[in-house]
Amino acid sequence: MTLCASCARYTASRLLRSGARQGHHPFEQRALDVAVIGAPNAGKSLLTNQLIKAAVSAVSSKMDTTTSNNEAIITEDDVQLVVIDSPGTVGLKHAREFAGRKYQEQILSDPEAAITKAQHVLVVQDATQTGDYIHHRVLHMLHRNEHIPSSLVFNKVDLVSDRSELLELTRILTNGQVAGEKIKVASNTIGRLGNTFDKLKLHAIDTKNDDPEWMAKYRRTIAKPTHICPYKETKHLFMDIRGWSNFSAVFFASALTGEGIQPLRNHLKTLAEKREWRMDPSAVTTKRPQDICAESVRGALLDVLPSDLAYNLQPKVSEWNQDGEVLQIVVDIPCKTERIAKLIIGKSGGSRIIEIGQRVNDHLATLFQRQLFVRILVKHQGKIVNFSPSR
Repeated sequence: MTLCASCARYTASRLLRSGARQGHHPFEQRALDVAVIGAPNAGKSLLTNQLIKAAVSAVSSKMDTTTSNNEAIITEDDVQLVVIDSPGTVGLKHAREFAGRKYQEQILSDPEAAITKAQHVLVVQDATQTGDYIHHRVLHMLHRNEHIPSSLVFNKVDLVSDRSELLELTRILTNGQVAGEKIKVASNTIGRLGNTFDKLKLHAIDTKNDDPEWMAKYRRTIAKPTHICPYKETKHLFMDIRGWSNFSAVFFASALTGEGIQPLRNHLKTLAEKREWRMDPSAVTTKRPQDICAESVRGALLDVLPSDLAYNLQPKVSEWNQDGEVLQIVVDIPCKTERIAKLIIGKSGGSRIIEIGQRVNDHLATLFQRQLFVRILVKHQGKIVNFSPSR
């Protein structure tokens, strides 16, 4: 295996970003650590990429693309935002079946670990989902960490045909109040929705503070870290609870189109505190570039293969050679059987593996800002498997 150590160190710490500010005195610097949490497939990774203006998190149409926390960084206007992209909130059974043993512990514990490192929490809600509630695992983490300020972000608003419906959903998921005040919507435009609403009746949701039995169960459940608290227990506790009363702000955005991202980024900048940056101002992630590459391949595999097959594949970078401004990468995809290998490669001259390679190449070329050649090798028992139309 050939890995250029100097290239790895350089790329990991200095994925160059145009416009990054350097050379400032400590008293001029402000920073904020932000945790991004939410239900599976809410679009947290793509939202993170949009916020920092770099595609450091792998994305796909399937849940569990992100299996561990990923720190992403943007430094501009004398502010450094460290955005921690976390896995979707799932239970132990799901983690075992889909994430696999390698990722089981991280996918369960990392969302709350991200919160404990943050000064602000973004709860990402899929605006297209049918339920009118915040995921019970997310609510559990919010209640356990209520001292940390949070904002609600409705994502995928570009897919909502009638955006006026989001106002009532906002009322439910915030228990009718934001920043400690009742939502006021009379003759007012909400965010960038472009709709005006009048005379909306708002009612706070009963939090059951007057029910001693429920409160005793609440205290017992909240005392447990989320990742070791049974999935059924949090689901039952928050069965009749829809929202969170302590959001300081609500945003409407589309991580796909970029709508609403700038106002959200600007808001986070206003929350930044005066302190020295803990990251290099030109860095965009703390993750090793080889890991970014392997996760990009995994994201592409999740999009083009059946879930039960894709989740069990573990791409691995075997070569990483830099010659001037040209970076050559080889990624191996080990397969348990030759049949699986040929399924990955695809028919028509290996069309599927070509599609995966092109997608990864486009992703990394944008991120690393240099000429790339990405080659993907599908292997069985250590040997390369090639497509053969006669077999």
